[in-house]
Amino acid sequence: MIQFRNVSFSYRDHMVFEDLNFSLGDFKSTAILGLNGEGKTTFLKLLLSLLKPEKGKILVNDEDIQKLSDQKRAQLFSYVPQESDDSLNMSVIDFICMGKISQRSFFLGPDENEKQDALKLLKQLNCEALSQRDISALSFGQKRLIYLARAIYQDAKILVMDEPVASLDLLKQHDLLSYLKRHLEGNDKQLIFSIHDPCLAYAYADTFLFFKGHELFDIVKKTDPGHEEKLTRDIASLYENKVSVFLEYGKISLELLNH
Repeated sequence: MIQFRNVSFSYRDHMVFEDLNFSLGDFKSTAILGLNGEGKTTFLKLLLSLLKPEKGKILVNDEDIQKLSDQKRAQLFSYVPQESDDSLNMSVIDFICMGKISQRSFFLGPDENEKQDALKLLKQLNCEALSQRDISALSFGQKRLIYLARAIYQDAKILVMDEPVASLDLLKQHDLLSYLKRHLEGNDKQLIFSIHDPCLAYAYADTFLFFKGHELFDIVKKTDPGHEEKLTRDIASLYENKVSVFLEYGKISLELLNH
């Protein structure tokens, strides 16, 4: 259970959220939908405790995340940010093994068993050939997969991803999201991710949070009665009713209206 209790946050004089108040119960995969500038990344960083609310509390399973130790937080969340750190200068395999740095001494490097586990992940992502490459020399798309591997290797309860398919081609978008879906089905894990494409969101998520006007204006679950009607209405509203939304055969499609 994730709860935001009257959470407010601003960047200097720019208010992003004011009295954000909701509960998110049982879910497997949650998509965060909203146009640019609506606070999706800020929302994720607040959830991860990378940003601190000016007012209010954020609870996960009735625990205030601001009061958790770094180790407990690392057991709860892993994170794939939208931007990668271009200053990193280490091998891919060592970078992935950093995912469990909270579980061993900072001064100890990964042992052989840890490296073998990391290699298995790279094989699953078809990235084994990158294992000894310097992460700073990888393409943006390759870095996305390596950051994902590190987050999964961390073995946290909730995987949080900010625009996981940004700058990936169509096939790689589906490859990555399909892999995540299989990973969730095979493990007692949860996923929260921001995404711009409602069609992809519907294909790979079971719960949807809609942000507009710096407010959470709806939460829809596929288990809700009439969820198809709710989703088509909310997606159309998200785009100021400038699109027609079609939901049929288990897929969503959009058509831009003349304006």
